[in-house]
Amino acid sequence: MMGRPLQGTVGLPGSKSESNRALMIAAYGGFRPEVENISEANDTVLLQSLLEQVNQQTSSDVVVLDCEDAGTVSRFLMTYLADTPGEWLLTGKERLRQRPMAPLIKALRQLGADLTCLEKEGCLPLRIRGKKLKGGGVSLDASQSSQFVSSLLLAAPTWEKGLQLTLTAETVSGPYIDMTVSMMERFGVRVIRNKKVITVAHQRYHPCCFTVSADWSAASYWYEMMALSSGGNLLLKGLRHDPLQGDSRVAEIFKELGVVTQFVDEGVLITLQRGASLARNRLEIDFSDTPDLFPSLIVTCVSLHIETVFNSISTLYNKESDRVNGLISELSKLYRFDYIITNDNLIIRKSLLHINKYNKSKIVLNTYNDHRLAMALMGLSVRFRQVEIQGNEVVNKSYPTFWEEVHKLDLD
Repeated sequence: MMGRPLQGTVGLPGSKSESNRALMIAAYGGFRPEVENISEANDTVLLQSLLEQVNQQTSSDVVVLDCEDAGTVSRFLMTYLADTPGEWLLTGKERLRQRPMAPLIKALRQLGADLTCLEKEGCLPLRIRGKKLKGGGVSLDASQSSQFVSSLLLAAPTWEKGLQLTLTAETVSGPYIDMTVSMMERFGVRVIRNKKVITVAHQRYHPCCFTVSADWSAASYWYEMMALSSGGNLLLKGLRHDPLQGDSRVAEIFKELGVVTQFVDEGVLITLQRGASLARNRLEIDFSDTPDLFPSLIVTCVSLHIETVFNSISTLYNKESDRVNGLISELSKLYRFDYIITNDNLIIRKSLLHINKYNKSKIVLNTYNDHRLAMALMGLSVRFRQVEIQGNEVVNKSYPTFWEEVHKLDLD
């Protein structure tokens, strides 16, 4: 089934990963952030607001900090609050209270933090009696989230004993740790990495002007749409080669699916190499470093009827939703396919369209309150005009202007 042609210019948000790290560095450094192109995503706006709330606190009352559904915000703030005198209650929405926090809680307790889980051990809500930590040596299991590592590293230069962090398990999303280290170094802090040990001595962050790059994770949905189209070209405005963002690998992966990337002055121009994606019989993709690319890639591969092996997916069950089973469920409304699933792997056999393409009835797709599912499933509108996304406002978490960009291309 051929998709519609695509032609136009797409605006992308600033990277919320870079934005959030820049905000935390400024908070630990005690200076006002000078950040250009800072993300307007809800997560970044929320982090700014909560940091201001902490810094303006003057009473001895318990301060409630609601992280809503923002995993990064809650994990970054956990270390910040543990190191900030006062009494804090860190909480969030039901889904966030289910997400894993235990390794970070354990590591902070080893460093002397006073943390009490109020409902379930290892999860929010968390009562934090903040005090100035001294740092030192600590072990951490980062097999569930690289954010645990980044949370500790960002605070490390401010501690009297610095930090000697030993990683005890295989780390996921390694490029995000690389991003944290690179940004710390950009702000004047030296980080020493020796295999599984990361060492940060006591030192100071120095203010500098930092420009946030356009977000490669957000770009993945436009790569998906191009792969499902019948041709044309899209200019992804402001996108640059960015070694800080691991999701820039999207260009390399989608080349296998027929999407060609060209760097130009205004950003990145993507086009479809006709027939290239259809020539693929089987594809194998590892998501240990780039889990956020899974939604756009599973939608693409199922739609192109390509047998695909998705490896290293265990962390995807504990994101804003269970992204693996959620996407399988929604794609099954349009396609028939066999699949084999384990905790860390998914194999999808070649799919078949099982709806009448001439049927005008709406196909309502559920987002499970997950921004990445909403945007990935919207890519199906390139082939199915009757697709309707339920709960589409959830994209504000990372890409507030997404629907405006979709409307410009007449896809909604």
